[in-house]
Amino acid sequence: MGEKVRNFASGNTQKNTIVVFGLVVHVVLLFAVVDIYFSSPLDHGMSLIKSTDNPPAKRLVLFVADGLRMEAVFGKNSDRIPFLTSVMENGGSWGTAHTRVPTESRPGHVAMLAGIYEDPSAILKGWKSNPVDFDSIINQSTNAWCWGSPDILNIFNRDRSAHIRVFTYSAELEDFGANDTSSLDGWVFRKFRSFLKNEVGACAENCHLYARQGNFYFLHLLGIDTAGHGFKPHSSEYEANIRFVDGNVENVVRHFESVFGDRSTAYVFSSDHGMTDWGSHGAGSVHETEVPVIAWGAGVKRNPRRQDVRQIDLAPLMASLIGLNIPSNSLGLVPAGYLDVPPKELAQFHISNALQLLETFNVKRLRTETNALVFVPYAGLTTSVLSDKVARLRRLQRDGQYSTVVEEGRVLMGTLVEGVEYYHNYYQYPLLVSVSVGLVEWILYLVTAGVGDASSSTTSPLSRTEKLGIAVANAFPIVLCKLQKFPLSYYVHFSFPFAMFATLYPNLHRLTAAFAYLKEDRCRKLPIYVVGIELLVFGFFNRSSFSVLGLLVGLWVFASDSLRAYTTNADKLLWACLCAVMSIFPLLPVMKTTFNVPLYILGGVAWVALFYAMAPSRSLDRNVTRCQLGCLIAAMLYGLALEKGFIAHNSRLKYASWFIATAPAASIPFVGKFVAVRLAAMFFGFAPFYLLVSSNYEVVFSAVYVACLCTWLLMEDKALKGRSSWQLLHYAEFDGYRSEPKLNADIYRRAFLFMVFIFIGFFGTGNVASLNSFDPMWVRAFLTVFSPFKMAGLILLKIAVPFLFTCCVFRAINSIGREDVTQMFCIVLLFSDSMVLQFLYLITNKGSWLDIGSSLSHFVIMEAFVTILLVLYSCAHALTTASYFAVRRN
Repeated sequence: MGEKVRNFASGNTQKNTIVVFGLVVHVVLLFAVVDIYFSSPLDHGMSLIKSTDNPPAKRLVLFVADGLRMEAVFGKNSDRIPFLTSVMENGGSWGTAHTRVPTESRPGHVAMLAGIYEDPSAILKGWKSNPVDFDSIINQSTNAWCWGSPDILNIFNRDRSAHIRVFTYSAELEDFGANDTSSLDGWVFRKFRSFLKNEVGACAENCHLYARQGNFYFLHLLGIDTAGHGFKPHSSEYEANIRFVDGNVENVVRHFESVFGDRSTAYVFSSDHGMTDWGSHGAGSVHETEVPVIAWGAGVKRNPRRQDVRQIDLAPLMASLIGLNIPSNSLGLVPAGYLDVPPKELAQFHISNALQLLETFNVKRLRTETNALVFVPYAGLTTSVLSDKVARLRRLQRDGQYSTVVEEGRVLMGTLVEGVEYYHNYYQYPLLVSVSVGLVEWILYLVTAGVGDASSSTTSPLSRTEKLGIAVANAFPIVLCKLQKFPLSYYVHFSFPFAMFATLYPNLHRLTAAFAYLKEDRCRKLPIYVVGIELLVFGFFNRSSFSVLGLLVGLWVFASDSLRAYTTNADKLLWACLCAVMSIFPLLPVMKTTFNVPLYILGGVAWVALFYAMAPSRSLDRNVTRCQLGCLIAAMLYGLALEKGFIAHNSRLKYASWFIATAPAASIPFVGKFVAVRLAAMFFGFAPFYLLVSSNYEVVFSAVYVACLCTWLLMEDKALKGRSSWQLLHYAEFDGYRSEPKLNADIYRRAFLFMVFIFIGFFGTGNVASLNSFDPMWVRAFLTVFSPFKMAGLILLKIAVPFLFTCCVFRAINSIGREDVTQMFCIVLLFSDSMVLQFLYLITNKGSWLDIGSSLSHFVIMEAFVTILLVLYSCAHALTTASYFAVRRN
């Protein structure tokens, strides 16, 4: 029997097949979710609709205070903006603009200026550039002048249009560690005042440009966002930057009015997104999704009462104020309460807005109707019905029933927006069913590969009839997709279940054997794993679930036959206590980015204690780890000095942090390949970096986490060797070995505990599944000038360090037990893809922005799980086997 199992699970061919299949399946799932839930909202082919021929304003000035949340300036904090407060009370309309996830700068500006929600494909470019061309207010303006950050302004002039003039500062000025964050806004205001004085006021040629109807001026103000990241929204720096912006807005408005003097300018002040208390944004909390909007000037109604709008409603509002074409893909509804125009013009605004939405509706409807084999129109809205509704609006307008036009126009616009969504998601459920069936077949394939009985390990040859039937079945979805003129990605999604069936079909006899195996006594603990997987899933929504799971894992040593038999009472007590301590961390606050000196020092002391518990005996190894310990202490002192202000943000000592972080990791290959020695070098090789990018209880967590991993390794070593002594571990080496695959309950336990450690490492110090959990201040020891990719790389490395520790310990267990990695990988995939299937149905694109963002991030995390594990396990293999010496020194 042992020889058969060995034959079943060994061989590079099967390993490569499973790895390649796994990657392909998860890539297909990832792109399928985008098509199912978050496909691009952008369409082309719509006719442009002009808002009005009689606009109330000639020009418009848009101020966008990046990162300004509503709470920071409304209510009790309104004294921070005395000028804008006077505008709200006496001169214009105001309210809250509700944004949508992701609350980042690029999506927020696109929503304001184009009236569309984020194109999901833009995530591949960091929200900085839209891979699909889109229309915007800036495009439609007669002339546009823009000042601000290059990251934002260049989005809206990809074609370098002659009528759009962009003025940006250097990206190197975006330093969130700088004490004077208002310098960025000061640059914008100075350039704008210089423009008014030297180009408009003292115009010598082409002066007609500044007098034309439909001109647009855009001031992007990044200072508040920079202050929020660097000093947090409740800091004096954040408040000072707000006051600075308010004072300069007042100055600019007065200067603008004195230059033009015709009182035909409209002004809009708003923000792209808000900010959390800990200085981040990206998710859907109230502080991130609620931003102020204040409008005044020509065509704006004086209304002291709060009027809330959606952020995308600002696009048709601005277009209506200066008589531009409404951006073609806009889904915004013009907010009537903000407009001070005659009833006739207000009715015209609503008719124009309805016609623009009708264009989008018709493009989506006609594309679906033309290609669909079975077409079901939305709410009976046929071409004739829609024509009648538009004709009625025009008839009411001619008859002077303007209030009725506004009422019925808004009803029609709401219906059209719902219809646009209906046709946009027309194939959502067929795609979801197709992908789900394919995923279930993939899980069954994993069952045959990782659990199947060895006696049926070979693949059954197919007859000619079977091959023909499979070929015809696989051709069927391709023909249907061709007839309906689906995009190429739909071919893949609808073919996915047929392709997976073709792969599974030759192994059906092994599937039967696998289910027979599951009935045996060896897998009587299957319900335990089902409960464990559900706790992991629930942990994505409530971190306390990981605390419950940690406590149950601590008790597992008393339930497992092998662990109970070969571990001492001291081992069991130590394991249970460490798991109990580790279970405390998921109960702590989700995010704690303020520097906590006592906890930071406690974590450093815990790491020093770990060193003396794990210090190697061989002189060379001991010297290397002592150097690593020195770097760890230096990292702790550097972090404290940085927090206390002994090291300035722009100090040259910043470069020392790079050495402290990299030198210990680079020294790992100097030590021998004995498991205990190499693991100690691994832990202390990455600990200094982890301390440099930490500020709170995560330092203590990392020490407890490593202690748990080491205890797990010692217990598994005893179970694998069948002895209660742990001395044999010191003679085990990381090296190549011939696998001895076997199926027993312990393999499932080790695979499941591996997953538990991975997820507790992921969620133990916060809900990093949420975008707003990332704080740029984590990396202040290395850099402060805003650099998204460098910062993201350092933050991701911080998150990966606990995973890397877990993978190295897991590799040590596999090496000691001579276990087959392919078999173990299949079991881990079984557990993880069972979670993926659940998260596929938990994704939502409706409801609160927090629900939308969280559901997507949860699925993406599980989707990336298999790829991350492959990469990290490969890194762990390299770190545990690499050596600077051709021959190991003894």
